[in-house]
Amino acid sequence: MHQLNAILFLIALSNVTYKVSAQSEPDISFAESVYAKLSSACRAIMNLQFDSMNSQNDILKTMRILYLNGETMSSFLINDAYKSLTKAKIFDITKKTKIILHGYRDRSQSSVSLDLAKIYNNLNKFNVLLVDAEEMMSKSYMLSVHNARLVGKRLANLLANLEDYGANAIDFHLLGISLGAHIAGWAGKYFQRYKMRKLGRITGLDPAGPCFSYAYQDQRLDKLDAVYVDVIHTNKLVQGITEPLGHADFYINGGGPQQPGCFMPSCSHLRATQIYAESIKAPKSLIGVRCKSWNHFESNACEDGKNAVLGYESPSSTRGVYYLRTTAQAPYGLGMNGTKSISKRPTDPLLDFNLDFL
Repeated sequence: MHQLNAILFLIALSNVTYKVSAQSEPDISFAESVYAKLSSACRAIMNLQFDSMNSQNDILKTMRILYLNGETMSSFLINDAYKSLTKAKIFDITKKTKIILHGYRDRSQSSVSLDLAKIYNNLNKFNVLLVDAEEMMSKSYMLSVHNARLVGKRLANLLANLEDYGANAIDFHLLGISLGAHIAGWAGKYFQRYKMRKLGRITGLDPAGPCFSYAYQDQRLDKLDAVYVDVIHTNKLVQGITEPLGHADFYINGGGPQQPGCFMPSCSHLRATQIYAESIKAPKSLIGVRCKSWNHFESNACEDGKNAVLGYESPSSTRGVYYLRTTAQAPYGLGMNGTKSISKRPTDPLLDFNLDFL
């Protein structure tokens, strides 16, 4: 934890420098450059510390898969998960599967992950799984980053076996929260090695930035890891990654670093998951506009008509970088009005929007 705190402290200093100096694009690039260098240093230290370490097989055995079905929650150790899931009336190969991966120092049954799982479960049309890697994700930050690859590889093995059982790879949708987004990326990478095809979708919910920002594509979540990769950014330059990673990247209120109504970085960081959860309950209430930058957005200088739905009903054909505004409290969605700068907001911010482009 001390390692992560040190990294975040240096990042915060770079962010303060950016805020104090000016609001121009070169200063933003400088801040991103500092963040990238810190992340690169993090990766170098991690490699020096852990590349020669002993096998993590023992702790990997503590990984669990939780299956949510109605009011029933079943939990299986990873080594027993395939056999348990494929018993009659447990895993339904005719349904699409949602797989939720928690972040650093979190667990599958925290409110962040479980609330998202329950919303999917209430729709009664998906297999809903949660990955619990609490033991592996509660070490020092750098060791947890190292372990992320191992968790992703083990998950990929399970998904490959489930496909052999009859599930369709295109029906697997991994939703990774923070460090869990990169675990999902590793799962996608290893699944391709095992099966020579891609998982259907990966959604990154403010993917972790420290140790990952501006890394090579084989070192973090990337658009090559699934048929469709969409990413929501809410806490860039602090806990969340700065640069686009997916086929479609949505920057909420510019991507942060601070979200409206938030005072602590963790609040802004987890806002991505809350916003995605809202998109399941209120599809098409969160819409972005394709834009070159947040500065262009604030000047209402984005591409007219180039809009995209965020979250649950985001089409797999969506491509590009999108920006949108939200409210400070739930419900967050502003519909089409969220695609315009607040300086030119219509009088009715919630009701009068047009979705004819869908």
